[in-house]
Amino acid sequence: MKIGDLVTYCFQRPRWRNGESVHVGLIIETGNYTGNCDVKVKWSGYSEITTERALHLSIIDDSLTSS
Repeated sequence: MKIGDLVTYCFQRPRWRNGESVHVGLIIETGNYTGNCDVKVKWSGYSEITTERALHLSIIDDSLTSS
């Protein structure tokens, strides 16, 4: 993952495919953070920036947006 990627949680991929609402975030920084986190994400609808593990995130790409 790199800065500028749009992401959602891996477990929400099936929800995306079904047209249901999911969390969407923007990767704003990468590095090593407390709790084995390695990316900072700005989630839509939330004012705070959170640290996440890239392992739990999925990039929103053609595999999610095309039928």
